Amino acid sequence: MVIACKYREAKALILRKVVKKQKEQAKSLTSFADSKEKNMKSTLQLDAKGLSCPMPIVKTKKAMDTLTSGEILEVQVTDKGALADIPAWAKAGGHTILDKSEDAGVITFSIQKA
Repeated sequence: MVIACKYREAKALILRKVVKKQKEQAKSLTSFADSKEKNMKSTLQLDAKGLSCPMPIVKTKKAMDTLTSGEILEVQVTDKGALADIPAWAKAGGHTILDKSEDAGVITFSIQKA
């Protein structure tokens, strides 16, 4: 009986440690995701929907000129030509495309200023 009790106590102790460790890992993953989301927040948002070439690039350049190095511009466009134009423009200017997504015909770029 004594051995069985010791075994159950040890098993319970191990399970508590495992559960505690899993909770800590979940917390750290959540805080990592939160910090990444905070870091990805755009400084400025530009709505260039409905504009055709070259206006999305012109407006993007003007908006980017107002930012300081490291800040993020989020640009929303509907012109399919922007899929090639904006990354090419960003690369030429030394800027970084952090994210590109498309939803219901709206293309969104997150661009970090060089």
